[in-house]
Amino acid sequence: MINKKGKEMKNISRVAWMLVVVLVLSGTAVFAQQGLALSDLVQSASNDEWRPEVSLTLDWTSRYIDKGEVSNPDPVGQVDLSLSLKGFYVGVWTCVDFTDVNGYRNEPEEWNYYLGYEYKFTGVPGVESLTIDLGWTYCDCPRNSSSDNQEIGLSIALEDVRLSPTVVFTWDYEDDIWCVEAGVSHEMPLKFISEKLLFGTSLDLAWGNTRWNGGLDKGDDTYKNALATATLTTELTYQLTENISFGPYTIVAWALDHDIREKFRDDSINNACNFVWGIKLNMEF
Repeated sequence: MINKKGKEMKNISRVAWMLVVVLVLSGTAVFAQQGLALSDLVQSASNDEWRPEVSLTLDWTSRYIDKGEVSNPDPVGQVDLSLSLKGFYVGVWTCVDFTDVNGYRNEPEEWNYYLGYEYKFTGVPGVESLTIDLGWTYCDCPRNSSSDNQEIGLSIALEDVRLSPTVVFTWDYEDDIWCVEAGVSHEMPLKFISEKLLFGTSLDLAWGNTRWNGGLDKGDDTYKNALATATLTTELTYQLTENISFGPYTIVAWALDHDIREKFRDDSINNACNFVWGIKLNMEF
């Protein structure tokens, strides 16, 4: 049972994070206005280098899926708001449950507060460039504190290599739960339809340790190190303006390991093959 003080601290933490983001974004707006006024007097490349970027993503999806596994079988809304500057970034992501399947109704069932640093190395022999992203995430489940966790994530991407291979390592250091994702992706403009239309696809494989696949039950058949799932994502993106785009997407995920596949089949909200669709709006300024 969660004590009252623990709940209050979690609520204070969540509100504090949101206040930080709001204050930073407000400061960004003021800075941008001042920068615009000064731009009439001073024109230099250094001003652009210090201009913060704000990103907002609004996502409606038919089911909540993460690394191939469904945790909510009904429609949810997802919002991601972030601020980045000189490689550093901070943001908030939330998932709003539109039904009552997990005890929520039109309320956030999960909050993720994250920060990190991304750096792109150029002139790397053989691959031209290499991007490394190191981040920290705190996951807060308001009505299920046992699912709260803190994660460290490290990703390495080769964006200038064919199919842009990426490797992502995620580690819940409190419970020693971790997984490794390896993926490839490709984007293709559909100029024969519209100059503003883009088709993208990606394939990701997720390999998890014993606790990632089987939880804390050592007697479970899925309590093992195994290649768990394969996830294929396809999306169409229409560029409304230079900073705003939207479009539909689909996600198809397969359970690769035999025991994990049987676990999904026995689960009321998962299948050996999970299918999800949705629509996403991206805004960057």
